[in-house]
Amino acid sequence: MTAPAEPIATNPMPSAIRTLWRVVAVIQAVVIVVAGLVVGILGDLFAVTLALVAVAVVFLALRLWVINLAFDRWRWGIDHRWIERRSGVLIRTTQVVPRTRVQTLTTKTGPIDRWLGLSSIVIHTAGTHTPNLTIPHLENEAAEQLRSELAG
Repeated sequence: MTAPAEPIATNPMPSAIRTLWRVVAVIQAVVIVVAGLVVGILGDLFAVTLALVAVAVVFLALRLWVINLAFDRWRWGIDHRWIERRSGVLIRTTQVVPRTRVQTLTTKTGPIDRWLGLSSIVIHTAGTHTPNLTIPHLENEAAEQLRSELAG
């Protein structure tokens, strides 16, 4: 099979995914700050603590900027023949899977996903042992609808 000649109409990711990514970025920045405080207090190294706090602030600012770019570029779509996912900020990736090759569907949710009402669909195709396509962090209703449509 060849890839679709016409672009598939795609859907944006739910806005809750941006919240998820921001929560993860803040947690990572807090871990860096706590590590800096522990090193600074235990080692009596005020300069190291200050440097790690500065790194955490810069890291968080960059992550929030990249999150906005990534959110704008994450898209997924489905038509009668194909399933497609697009993503990437620096390196843009387009994955296309023929619907006729879909063999197994898995739904995954982590604790923050459940808190935000999100689920990920993992699509396995015939002839492979690893997942071929993951559509992450869909709203639960959209994930269930997609799962029903692909399984049907």
